[in-house]
Formats: sequence, C-alpha cells, structure tokens
Amino acid sequence: MSTSPSPAPPQPLDNDDLLSEILLRLPPQPSSLPRASLVCTRWRRLLSSAAFLRRFRARHRRPPLLGLFKEDSVYPIFIPTLDSPDRIPPARFSWRVPGGSGEDYHQLFGCRHGRVLHYSRRRRLLMVWDPLTGDRRAVDIPALFHRWDMVVYHGSVRCVDGDGCYSNPFEVAVVGTDTSGTVAFICVYSSKTGNWGNVVSAPISPGDYMSFSSILDGDFLYWLLGNHGCPILQFNLVKQTATLVNAPPDLRTNSYGGFHIAPAEDGGGLVILAVTHFSLNVWKGKTNRDGIAGWVLEKTIELDRLLFLGTGPETWPPVILCFAEEHDVVFLSTHVGFFMVNMQSMQFKNIPQILHGGLYYPFSSFYTKEAAELLPPCDMSKKPKVPFAGALPDIEEYGSNIGEKLVATNSGPRHKKKINPKQTFYVGSLQVEIDPN
Repeated sequence: MSTSPSPAPPQPLDNDDLLSEILLRLPPQPSSLPRASLVCTRWRRLLSSAAFLRRFRARHRRPPLLGLFKEDSVYPIFIPTLDSPDRIPPARFSWRVPGGSGEDYHQLFGCRHGRVLHYSRRRRLLMVWDPLTGDRRAVDIPALFHRWDMVVYHGSVRCVDGDGCYSNPFEVAVVGTDTSGTVAFICVYSSKTGNWGNVVSAPISPGDYMSFSSILDGDFLYWLLGNHGCPILQFNLVKQTATLVNAPPDLRTNSYGGFHIAPAEDGGGLVILAVTHFSLNVWKGKTNRDGIAGWVLEKTIELDRLLFLGTGPETWPPVILCFAEEHDVVFLSTHVGFFMVNMQSMQFKNIPQILHGGLYYPFSSFYTKEAAELLPPCDMSKKPKVPFAGALPDIEEYGSNIGEKLVATNSGPRHKKKINPKQTFYVGSLQVEIDPN
C-alpha cells in the first residue's frame, strides 16, 4: 500500500516572523533596508512596516553617523561622511530655511536624535527639522526673549519617550542673556504640552559666549562658554537648575587648537578635549550627585603620530571642529586635511568634503520608510550577488592604530579585530549575509 509523500516543510524565508528576525540583523547603514526592499513586494511590505522599523531601531540603538551640517546664514549645508552605497547626496538634505535671505540671519544650534535645530534671529523663531522625513516644527521663543534687551545665544533639542525620536515628543532648550551679559537665562519647551516651562537663571561673566553645540549626558545639558577661563554652563533637565562649572586651569592659555566638551567614554560624566601643539588632552570631570566637582587629566593622544601629520615650519596644530556624542568621534582640521577620529579605538578616516571655516554639527539618524528615496537608485542587475552586510565598512572597520601603523584608506588593510561568523541566505540569485549577533 503506497502512501502519499508528506508535504515539504516550509522554507525559513516563507515565514514572516522568521524573515523579520533575519532582516532585523541587517546593518543599520542607510543602504541596507532600501536595497533589501527591492527583492520583492513581500520584503518591501515587511521592511516598511512601523512595527519592524521600531524593532530595527531598538535592536541597533545607535543610529549611523550620516554626516555633518555646516552653519550658513541662509540654509544649512550637509556634508556626507559615509562612502557609497551609503553616501547620501548633499542636495537631499539641502533645505532652504523659509524666509532665508540677506535680511535675516539663520543660526544652526545643533543636531540630536535625528533632528536639526536652527533659529531665525529676525523672526525670533526656532525650527525643529527632521531631514529624513521632511517634518518641520516651528516653535516661537519664550516671551522673555522677545524683549529688546534679550539675546538668544544657543539652543538644544532632544527627544523623549524613546524609539529614536520617531513620531515622539521632543524638548527644546534655549539659553540667552540680557544686554548686561551677567546672567544666563534657560527655558525648556515640550512638544507634548506645547508650552514653555519656567525660566531658570545662572550668573555668568560679561563677554562669555557659546559657539559650540550643547552636550547631553543623562539628565544634564552642557554648554562651553568661550571666554574668561572657559567655564561650562550645566543645566539639570529634571531639577531645572543651572550652575557654572570651572574648567581645568589655564585651559584657554594652553589650548592652541581649541577645545570641546564631550560625554565620557564610560557613559558617565563629562570630558573636555583640548589641543595643545600636536597633542589632544582629555580632561575628565570628577562628579558627585550635583554634577562636576573637579577635573583630572585622563590621557593624552599624540595626534602627529596617529594621523602622520609631521611637524615643521609649514605645519600648524590641529583644530577641533565638532564632536559626535552618540559615536564618540571627534572631527579635526589639520594642515593635511580633515579627519574623524574614534576616541575609543583611535581609528580615523579622512573627510575631504569639509570646507574651511565655520561651525559643524554631526548628524545621526536611522533609516525610515520615508528615506528610501534619499539614496541613488540601486541597479540590482549588474551583480548577481549583493552582500548587504558586506558593503563598505564603517569607521570602526578601517583605521589606524598607533602600534600597528595602519592607514585609513578605502583600499588599505583592515584593522585587526575579531570577526563574528555570518549566516548566508539565498533568494534566487540574491545573497544576503546576516550577522547573528
């Protein structure tokens, strides 16, 4: 008596739940999801669903560093830092500020959690912009700063309630002073309530100014004041209190290449990065429950050895341009070019697109379903096998180590590191490599 053959077990990729688990392990680089969505309608449906995107952001946590925004009086200029196929054309993020003209001055205050904050001085209006979705939110400044004797110095944006800020409430903090320049005033706006909170004040010295973006560390916002010993304005977002923190002694006198504040590598506290000649000094703040109580020199990085700068009459010390707080990466201007340096691994990458002069703000964000058109079209017919996870590596995979003297180039040797095994799946002629971790 013959028996009918048992039905073939379903293929792993035929199960939506299992396929989603596989696709969640794609790298968070901008090209990953758009290229995977070209496989078929089913993949595109899964990859563009709100539930999948939430899980994708939650799994990877840290969004990729897409580039820098350079401050301009009319509109912000985007400078990409990734290589193809993840490089986003600058024109995609070149949004002209409404009302931008020679009669107004638009100031870029910073980028955080996928949003950009800038300010129209003539209209006294803040604008919160998501470059990937195009969402723009106009926020009027607090009534106090509409007075003729008040000046808005700087601002900060952050997202609340998690999920990488996508469709979630945000907060905006502004800081300014009156014409006497002896008091700093800070106020926080919540998009959840649509209202500004109470104004908080702290004494400062006349002539203090803020030319760098804020640094967010836990519940604290910090601004470096660029005069009179370079104190730091510390604002507690929970307690709504503001205090001044003294910088290390003689910071301004000895830091020829500038200085910048940054979160500590261990995720707690604050550090000051200061360039002296061709060395980068890292001062770490000693903290208590009220904030920073003092400073200790944690380490010194010899930039001339790391970046092979050389010294001589035609050279000049590196200058700090900005710091990417989500990636622990510092951007430097040198006499041989511009570099981004990972402060933990000491790996670096040359950024040839940066223009001389101006203020720069790192921008990080995850892919969203609205972002699929940001990248140039992918011609899938040219290569029968497309290794999604094997695309050009991030800064962590190329670079220079002081001991090994490896130079960061697209064709150079890979930095020596342990590579986790990948699982490979095939869909027709398409090869997908997935990191199981």
